[in-house]
Amino acid sequence: MSNGAIAGIVIAVVVVLLILVASIRIVRPTHRGLVERFGKYNRFAGPGFHLIIPLVERMFRVDIREMLVEAQPQMIITNDNLNARVDAQVYLKVKADEENVKA
Repeated sequence: MSNGAIAGIVIAVVVVLLILVASIRIVRPTHRGLVERFGKYNRFAGPGFHLIIPLVERMFRVDIREMLVEAQPQMIITNDNLNARVDAQVYLKVKADEENVKA
């Protein structure tokens, strides 16, 4: 084999390895992966290792744990003209459901 053929094979192997590394996605147990193909919903990916097609598919990680969102305290006036300070806390959990994404 000539040096040019060996260099071509090495370059091809490096390109294939780069594409393989770029296509591996890891989804943690507390997340779900939303896979889009050309910008449209394709599938949900559960926890574990997943392969996507680079430049064709994108994966978004959705946190499905329960989250706490706190609102800023606000002063309000009640019906009997008294001032009251109100705090709000919202617990939310994302439901990673295919029907919700397709809608």
